[in-house]
Amino acid sequence: MKNKCLIITMIILLSIIVIGLIALLYFVISGKHKFYIGLNKEKTSEDIIYEESYELDKIDCIEVLSSAGNVKFEENTDGKIKVVVYGKNNGKLRVDLNNNKLRIDYPEKINFFGINSYMNEIIVYVPQNYSKEIKIDLDYGNVEILDLEQATIDIKEDCGNVNLGKIKNVTIKNDYGDIEIEEVLNKLNIKSNCGNIKIDNVKLLEDSIIKSDLGDVIIDGTNDIFIDADVDLGDTKVNNNNRQAEITLEIKVDCGNIKVDN
Repeated sequence: MKNKCLIITMIILLSIIVIGLIALLYFVISGKHKFYIGLNKEKTSEDIIYEESYELDKIDCIEVLSSAGNVKFEENTDGKIKVVVYGKNNGKLRVDLNNNKLRIDYPEKINFFGINSYMNEIIVYVPQNYSKEIKIDLDYGNVEILDLEQATIDIKEDCGNVNLGKIKNVTIKNDYGDIEIEEVLNKLNIKSNCGNIKIDNVKLLEDSIIKSDLGDVIIDGTNDIFIDADVDLGDTKVNNNNRQAEITLEIKVDCGNIKVDN
């Protein structure tokens, strides 16, 4: 079993290295992006390149697409949706409202190794009663979302951490990074290639699933559900599991531990 975990770990690490080398080779050959060697690569830009408010009732979906930078959803108390974008170049930024979908697309790259490099940041301020969809597609950066107990969240991330408050429905596909959620109120679907998953509490009303290739899955509290846990290499600890429950949470881990207090 130890050999299997080692093989899985090596495959993941080698895959990350190969993908990184291919990306670096592309950037160098294409000449489209500059790379500098230095410090302060995580500093966030203080320059606002976009700021606009929108009426809540005109938006059924908020979609954020970003190549590099943090994405945050914070509370707005004036009943509107407000978009603020921090960066160094607004030439590539596109913000459109069509067919009740607010789409924020910022493909601007950053200088990961530059002395004067800055992280882009997209902040969307929404009322806590927002009940529609939020879709996020992020290559590099962290995602933070406040309590949105009526919203449906769909996140796709290549590299970065995800931190969510209380969410009704959530779908996450994260290649590399940790996932932390305060509470899921209806349904979840999480797929993680490498990183830990921690959820403070789940109150599931629909069947849900968590899959992790490498990392621990920890859930501190659940409602009356059945935990169908399966680990290839690692420990499993599930308290008070109800096999007769109507709702099932399936947890599959290749290499890591599962701990559920329910």
